[in-house]
Amino acid sequence: MNDKQIQQVLRKMLQCELEAMHYYQQASGYMQDEGAIYHFKLLAEEEREHARTFYDLYPGDDLPEFDELINALPEQSSALGGIDLQLMARLSEQHALQLAMKMEAEVAESLKQILRQVQNPAARACIEKNIESTLGHLELIEDDYQRLFGQENA
Repeated sequence: MNDKQIQQVLRKMLQCELEAMHYYQQASGYMQDEGAIYHFKLLAEEEREHARTFYDLYPGDDLPEFDELINALPEQSSALGGIDLQLMARLSEQHALQLAMKMEAEVAESLKQILRQVQNPAARACIEKNIESTLGHLELIEDDYQRLFGQENA
């Protein structure tokens, strides 16, 4: 992978992590279960940390400051960054958890695909760490789902 491709991949993963952070921040405001609320807030912070690792690895100087990216996220139009807050308010806790599980599984798979293409040792280490953390997020959400809803519709 050349530097331009690495930039594109890191930019995509940075955006993905920021969008996940935004989702967890927004969804936690509509959850009822204290344990799920706590976990979504925790996950939002971890997604911010993941984004920071991708930001720090980014080999260019064309990105704004990290805090500017964080502050601009709600205005950006993307799959998760442009969350419809009215729709979010109508999401049941069960659906919010299901969406979070789907999101984490997709991110883990994307990271695994990227890892197969990246040769840079620092980037590989970052991606491997994020895969492990993302799978941990998935497990945490699955545990909440199981605790609240049992096996139904998992």
